[in-house]
Amino acid sequence: MLPRLKIRAPALTPWRGRSDAAEAPLATLAPVADLAAVPHMRSSALRRLAQAAAAEGGNPLVWQAITERCQDQAEQLHYWDIVLILQAFTEARLENRSLLMRLAEALGAKSSKLAPKHVLDVLAVYEAHGIRPRSLYVELFHALVRLSRSMYPEEISITLQCLARHGLGNPTVLAHMIRAALTQLRDFRMRYLCGAAGALGSLKACPAPLLERLDAQARFAAETVPLQELLADLQAFPRQEFSWRPYEELVQEELLSRCRGLESAEDVDQFADPFEAMRFLQSQGHLQDGFLEALCQWCLRGVHRPNVRSERRPTAEQLVELHAECRERGLEGSAALQDAIRYYVESGGGRWPSQAPKPLKYKKRRSYIATPDPLEGLVEMPAHSAPSAAGPAFAAQPVADLPGLPASQPPPEDLLLTTAPVATGARRKPSARAAGLTPEQSTVRCWVTSRKGPRREGEEGWRHRKDPGMKKMLRKDMPRAPLWYQGGWHMRPKYQQGVATKNYPWAGVPVGKSGTAYVMRK
Repeated sequence: MLPRLKIRAPALTPWRGRSDAAEAPLATLAPVADLAAVPHMRSSALRRLAQAAAAEGGNPLVWQAITERCQDQAEQLHYWDIVLILQAFTEARLENRSLLMRLAEALGAKSSKLAPKHVLDVLAVYEAHGIRPRSLYVELFHALVRLSRSMYPEEISITLQCLARHGLGNPTVLAHMIRAALTQLRDFRMRYLCGAAGALGSLKACPAPLLERLDAQARFAAETVPLQELLADLQAFPRQEFSWRPYEELVQEELLSRCRGLESAEDVDQFADPFEAMRFLQSQGHLQDGFLEALCQWCLRGVHRPNVRSERRPTAEQLVELHAECRERGLEGSAALQDAIRYYVESGGGRWPSQAPKPLKYKKRRSYIATPDPLEGLVEMPAHSAPSAAGPAFAAQPVADLPGLPASQPPPEDLLLTTAPVATGARRKPSARAAGLTPEQSTVRCWVTSRKGPRREGEEGWRHRKDPGMKKMLRKDMPRAPLWYQGGWHMRPKYQQGVATKNYPWAGVPVGKSGTAYVMRK
């Protein structure tokens, strides 16, 4: 049983002894509010006035008016306002026993409405003043017994620590709290388990069978909780008022054991903030080289992630911090660390998106001109392709060209075409030959001279009917499309807004002799 910290409230200065306003501190000589309105204030207004007076240093006359109003209207005050008013008096270090006893009676009558937090706040206020009203404490203990069945593990741990802080070892209350803790033992986090065990040990209410069950749960939690949970529990232990040293050592050993097994970026990704874990381990003197190497792998993968809020990636400051720590340990030559820093600089911290080179893609109705490789003769030939003195058997075999693509080694007559000046005349249409080429010449040897147009008007055009069941004399040609509808194959259709006329079609449903039904009968 190792209680972490003992908090004792400072001595309170009674305000009743300050009869002379000239001897009061300057902070209490602030402008006095309209005291005539205080006797008519309700519960919430009194609470706000008390909190403001405690925060800004109220005048003794204001405190006197608040006291009188609270004593007169104690039964009409809300229980949450009573708790906050008592906390304001305690914060201002003012003690008024008559007011405390008067409000204790009102709180005792409303104890059935109190929440666990309200009960603990009331206990803290009266223990700070050194007053224990018997009737109020009995009602508060009954409230804790009643609320223990519905408390969460965190509330059970905080309640036990509050009882241990004030030395309130009521056997009935402790028995019900222990029963509630054993009922929800599987839901206790390690920090709450440490606080409950330390509080019970301080109250000398932790028998051996109970301690065995707590130890079994502690071992189970240490082995099964995630790595980030172990780190959070280890960071929360120093802030607790009561704790249990064996459980802290168990968590620390488990955390270090798992950190020694970190090897890849996926392992380090178990931490919510890997650099926070590195700083904590460094402050405790448990930082290992294996953790730094795994963190370098995590940084290398992180710098390739998008620079958005939903992605975790290292910052420039964190990379500098990691490099400094690795340099102290002789790990600054790590390939992962060097690559991470280099790519972070090249990508501008992830703000410059990396663009891969666009592949060569051949499209229809597009002209391509075959030209020799501009790097030919400038790049050294591989060793296996160089001619060997052993004979032609070891010479490199020529690689066949892919079908449908320009030849890699064009004949001399084609090279002359590529070097010849190209005329700069206007092109006839996008699918025509390049300007300056004769009909026998071609750009990629795939140009087709004959093209079936989409709107031919010959014998097989769209305007001539082909219905064999109709007499030829009745096969009238279809009318020519309007000018606004015509256009080339590369043009989009132009839709014109219709105008309502007297002739068919017109706006609305066609009826009458010009309607659709009359026309279709003919």
